[in-house]
Amino acid sequence: MKQIYSIFISAALLLNVGLTSCDSFLTETPQGELTEANAFTSIKDAEALIISCYDGIQKGHEEYYMWYYMILADCFADNAYSGGDDVDINNVFLRDLTPRNAVVMKSWKSLYGSIMRCNVALKYIPQINDPLLDAEAFTGVSKREEMLGEASFLRALHYFNLVKTWGCVPVVTTTGSTAPADVQVPRADSEEEVYARIIEDLEFALTRLPDKRATEAETRGFASKGAVNALFAKVYATKGAPGNVEWDKVKTYSEAVMNSPVYRLVDTYDHLFDDEHRNNSETILAVQYIANSTENNYVPVLLLPPSMTEQNWRKYLTPSQSLLKAFDDEGDQVRKNSTVIFEDINNIWFDQYYAQLKNGQWETRTLPFPYKCRAKNRVGWDCGDLIYIFRLADIVLLHAEAVNALSGPATAIAEPNLQKIRTRVGLQELNASSREELTRLLLKERRLELAYEGERFFDLKRYGIAQSTLSSLTWSEIVDGEQTTVTGKFPAHMLLMPIPQEERDRNPNLTQNPGYN
Repeated sequence: MKQIYSIFISAALLLNVGLTSCDSFLTETPQGELTEANAFTSIKDAEALIISCYDGIQKGHEEYYMWYYMILADCFADNAYSGGDDVDINNVFLRDLTPRNAVVMKSWKSLYGSIMRCNVALKYIPQINDPLLDAEAFTGVSKREEMLGEASFLRALHYFNLVKTWGCVPVVTTTGSTAPADVQVPRADSEEEVYARIIEDLEFALTRLPDKRATEAETRGFASKGAVNALFAKVYATKGAPGNVEWDKVKTYSEAVMNSPVYRLVDTYDHLFDDEHRNNSETILAVQYIANSTENNYVPVLLLPPSMTEQNWRKYLTPSQSLLKAFDDEGDQVRKNSTVIFEDINNIWFDQYYAQLKNGQWETRTLPFPYKCRAKNRVGWDCGDLIYIFRLADIVLLHAEAVNALSGPATAIAEPNLQKIRTRVGLQELNASSREELTRLLLKERRLELAYEGERFFDLKRYGIAQSTLSSLTWSEIVDGEQTTVTGKFPAHMLLMPIPQEERDRNPNLTQNPGYN
């Protein structure tokens, strides 16, 4: 599979038909002498197009799924401090956002660059005249239809991440035209319009994708019915939140995942991250990385302590005091040990959140570091850690939210998968006497279970408590040599990120979110 993967990526790049991100997310077009008539002629070309779509979530130049998703969800919320020395990441943590923030700009470009890859595949694969594409891929569906399902699913995934981050975003489904009407696309009239595009793509994909593939790595590294149903559940849990969620649909799609024989919760929580149980039974979809290759993941070196990376500069996304307290208050040592590792850095750098006073001087000794990314097969910056897009515990917790909303807490907590999430880490089963109490417990459970997996801010937002939670957050910090208590800020307009100014400069029809002008 690895060899085929590399060949197809090379083929896609050599074809040079606008599969990579460029300066503007709407101006990608075939280059050179290639035309619609001769650019793609065989099943290998179609496979190259689909691999390019997966490249949009895997390669380093499309960094949202590798890196920025954690910054925008965990650091922007209350799970992590910025750490490191990147001004733009620090400004995300400080909620000091402007339309020129590089994290915001690169996330936008990454997601739209990935959408354009999908648009290219969806445009050209139907035009390829190769009978091999019409051979059956799985029962009742041709290889061509399966590929179109994959591209549609991936496009839906990208639009979901866009709409929950920026709200009404441009909906672009074409490629190849440079006409102003096609490249200077205005924002959608409503979030509902963006969600309609997502749902249409997912409905298309659901009938064209298999439950499983030939190997575990392919089943859990490529689009599947389980991945579509998982995204459906998350879309409906987010669309209309907090007050108008279609909980019946969240329940239906989450149960489709939970009832599939392809997925089950692993017995040992640490197996999800120890790199010895890759593509385990809990994995619905994970971005696949291979150490010491062109398909590597460099992010672990940004996060892990010096002893594990041989890099002695200040690391990023330091676990927050708030997150550590949440684990300790729950007595959740198992998940804490899998999520955070402590190391004595011997004062290599100063950390204002964890410095201790010794002999009248502030110094940094023991620090927490993110620990979910710790592949053992690491060569310098070339790491092989997989990144979860969806895993079963996330969907089980969403299902509990839906059942609680529809039928009450007694029915929700009777679900054995929900209780296994707790018992597998040595905690008592959940118990609640009211819908409101169970809702609070499930939000806390999601925080402890899914820390550093890109969920926290968006959970707070769909629960309707992001502003109240983050504006009242306090932490201890060394400021001008004195230990002080700092209170966070979170103005209401930051529930949506700013539209990048670079894109607005190119597209006069692209309006800004309120509060950022």
